[in-house]
Amino acid sequence: MARKGRRKFRRGHAPYLGKIRFNWCDTCNVPLIGKGECSTCGNIAREVRISPPGDPFPAMDGHLKRAISTIDKQYGSSVGEKVLPSDKTIVMNKISALDAMYEIIVDGFIIGRLRFDIPKQGYSMLLSIEGGRRIGEVSKQKWVSCYDDVIPYLRKGANLMVPGIIGCDTGIEVGDEVWLIDQNGAVIAVGSARMSGKEMAEKKKGFAIKIRTFSEPRKSKTNPKSATWDDAVSANNRHLSKIESEAVSFIRKVADRYDFPKVVGFSGGKDSLVTYLLVEQALNDSPPLFFMDTGLELPETIQYIEEFADRHNTTIIGQDVGDRFWSSVDVFGPPARDFRWCCKVLKLGPAAKAIAEEMGGSTVSYMGQRKLESFQRSVEPRVTSNPWVPGQISANPIQRWNALEVWMYIFREQEPFNILYNRGYHRMGCYLCPASPLAEIYSLSETHPKLYTRWMNKLQEWAEKLGFPKEWGEYGFWRWKRLPKGQMNLIKRMDLDIQRDRPSPSENMELNVAKGISPCTSAGYSLEGQFSDGVDIERVSKLAAIFGKSAFSEELGALRIKAGDNTINLFSSGSLVIRGSDEKRIENLTKQFERMVRRAMFCQACESCIPQCNQEALLIRNGRVAVDESKCTHCLKCDTWPCPTYLA
Repeated sequence: MARKGRRKFRRGHAPYLGKIRFNWCDTCNVPLIGKGECSTCGNIAREVRISPPGDPFPAMDGHLKRAISTIDKQYGSSVGEKVLPSDKTIVMNKISALDAMYEIIVDGFIIGRLRFDIPKQGYSMLLSIEGGRRIGEVSKQKWVSCYDDVIPYLRKGANLMVPGIIGCDTGIEVGDEVWLIDQNGAVIAVGSARMSGKEMAEKKKGFAIKIRTFSEPRKSKTNPKSATWDDAVSANNRHLSKIESEAVSFIRKVADRYDFPKVVGFSGGKDSLVTYLLVEQALNDSPPLFFMDTGLELPETIQYIEEFADRHNTTIIGQDVGDRFWSSVDVFGPPARDFRWCCKVLKLGPAAKAIAEEMGGSTVSYMGQRKLESFQRSVEPRVTSNPWVPGQISANPIQRWNALEVWMYIFREQEPFNILYNRGYHRMGCYLCPASPLAEIYSLSETHPKLYTRWMNKLQEWAEKLGFPKEWGEYGFWRWKRLPKGQMNLIKRMDLDIQRDRPSPSENMELNVAKGISPCTSAGYSLEGQFSDGVDIERVSKLAAIFGKSAFSEELGALRIKAGDNTINLFSSGSLVIRGSDEKRIENLTKQFERMVRRAMFCQACESCIPQCNQEALLIRNGRVAVDESKCTHCLKCDTWPCPTYLA
């Protein structure tokens, strides 16, 4: 029995966050989400095996333009439009990679992967064997022909050596993606060049082509049937109605369960758009949009949200935090995937304030969160609460939807969407989010160069401050405090000097205890410590009353606090002395006091703590948190509340 062609076009290592739902109707030549019959022709769908997590979406104009230009650059002018024709429903699927990478599906077949190359800061197309066949039908570039005698070796997994080559495109450079043909001109493999075309022609031996995928010679599976996204919507009509009905039912059940004001969390993206349409239908009402203007939204998003509110005759509830990010980044440093202070300061804190001030302290927020967006969201319940935002019940009607379902629902409803999607953006939100791939942040240089330059200048300031090379900012290494293995390997390949984790701003605020808790000569116990940097005790004094009665002397540079049976003395030098009668209490008090000092020093006035105090004892004074001594009961519950400074 002949051995099947090997498959090196790996499916990646991303987790399965849910059952992958992606099929194809070959008769109508459109994607189908659910299994079973096409709503248009009645034929049974064919399963398409895309890579996990399996969140396919329509290729928009910007995505197609990028893919077409990449193909043209690699395989010749006008080749891209022939491989990705405008009369087909072309789908993309984001997959696990070091940075942005998307499978491209045409006629229900993966033709390749569009990959962003971080060192080159540009895209390349990695062909599948089907993509190689299609390129071979329209291109005369990056080809290599081989003797039929070597095919049995390729079939077994060998790479192509120079003696097996008949001829090639002499324009091939090392690292180029190439397609191989047999002596009859049929495409049999795709791979990457390990030597240039000129070297292949001149040398007598050597490793020429790293084979990624080999297959027996056959024609491409091009489907001549044209199709539009309107055709795709019609073909998925029954499935869309089914998931719509389930989401509407869920929305009504949540509304009946919680007698709180209803809002829809609205980011200006596709998921919150669909969520709003569903809530509007379910409640027969146009609830307010709940939107925090972080100061990092692209202008097109702000305009879209305002126009959406006008079109649906509703209001926008939320906070405009202005330039808070730019003042906070000077304190905390750039945000990171493992150091997400930005969300707390710019979104969650302002959201807590908005709920307390504008909605009576409680609300049901219908959100557009989906399981396929991340592992964290895949394990969250459908109805949940967030300790950062007291009083908010979050409900997720489209939690189980994939992106293709979201988009086809938008197409069916003919609702205008954010134009940034057509400019090649994959997600909406803060334009410098560390969770974004470098590819999307880099695209900002093309669409919004002034915003991109401002952020790069700030990253350069921090690179110099931390002693890192400029590449730390340019190549996106700032997006982690503790660099993962893949990024460290990239640093090694690029021969960069970034071999340590980024320090936290709080490192200069650590409390060093010399000898622990000791018996006092008079009575009780004492603990002596030293903060590793000077402390602004006047600022600390504004919050110190959470422990008890306090007294601050500017002349002496000292702060004294009476905390029950304990006394706390802090000096401007950073020295700390705590005395009391109970060792355990002193130990706990030390931890609480250290956190309080950090909160006082690094507070960015996000106000997340303000609505949590039942005594209304916390307030913002001169841009920092403070306590009203006349209201504080010294319960110290605020010590356990989430605070962005604890992340530092």
